[in-house]
Amino acid sequence: MPFNLRLYLIDFFYSLFRSKGTPARLAPKRVFLLIFLFIVFPFWNLYIRVGYLWDKVFYPAYKTVDSPAPIFIIGNYRSGSTFFHRLLLKDNQFTCLKAWEIYFAPALVHRKLLRYILRVSKLIGSPVQKAVSAFDQMMNNIYPMHETGLYTYEQDSQLFYHTWSSYNIFAIFPFPELARRYIYYDQQVPHKERKKQFVFYRDALKRHLVNHPGKQYISKNPDFTPALETILEVFPNAKFINLIRPPEQMIPSAINLWSKNWRAYGTPEEAFPQVEVIKEQAKHWYEYPQQKLADLPPDIYQVVFFENLIRNPKAEVSRIYKNFGLDLSKHFLDVLAAETIKAR
Repeated sequence: MPFNLRLYLIDFFYSLFRSKGTPARLAPKRVFLLIFLFIVFPFWNLYIRVGYLWDKVFYPAYKTVDSPAPIFIIGNYRSGSTFFHRLLLKDNQFTCLKAWEIYFAPALVHRKLLRYILRVSKLIGSPVQKAVSAFDQMMNNIYPMHETGLYTYEQDSQLFYHTWSSYNIFAIFPFPELARRYIYYDQQVPHKERKKQFVFYRDALKRHLVNHPGKQYISKNPDFTPALETILEVFPNAKFINLIRPPEQMIPSAINLWSKNWRAYGTPEEAFPQVEVIKEQAKHWYEYPQQKLADLPPDIYQVVFFENLIRNPKAEVSRIYKNFGLDLSKHFLDVLAAETIKAR
């Protein structure tokens, strides 16, 4: 299991000595967060690593699971990917990691342990369940853009918090010179590092599929958009859905999203910091899928325009299923019909 110790230490160095004038300036909230990440995170990471080691002893069957062939939903932030992802997951043929699995139980041993803890908790008044409910409410207050919580489906790229190698870290450590390599992932992250990271990700999916045999894994990660070359190498049978929203709508929404992230983890002086970096990232993530995927056949790569998806989810999803050769059940057709009526 890889870990980018160099970036971890540099992030703290920048936070202590180069944060003036950034969203990460050393205000009291920020100091508390840094103490938490410097003291608590190593123990959390150790817990994750021990679970991975125990899996090799107690659940070696995950190694024999066929390499997944996920469907990757890519594109810029604020392009409808959460809505689309959660809509597709109402179809029983799909599966994906939930937040609690991403953060606390990427290993099979972790899941066994946490389910046991929840059973014991129920016997003594459910204190763990109540704490989870309170945590979910707090997170929904911080991120009101869409429902969130430990039992919701989330971006599984957040698995890379465990390896400290992800564009997601930009939300906590808003230093463009450190995050830029993840904007141009395939071009600026060395091949050896990219391969290790995505083999780690692939093995997490294989563990998940041990408990969900026969399911199709579907992943939603805007920050995988610049990693298409790496994904095609590690997942040669993958399919891709590229969500596109007009930049005049997407970019202001993304700026608002990132400003909420930075207010959650610090006290920025500007209302909307790092606007030029967000625009730079958006430009590359609009262009790169067309450079890498446009020549792929329609049973591997599809483009979905935001307006069409929101206006008529049933038509867009039916088109994707037809091109990808997926079965469209009566139950899911009813779900799509209801969503389409709701959209009108």
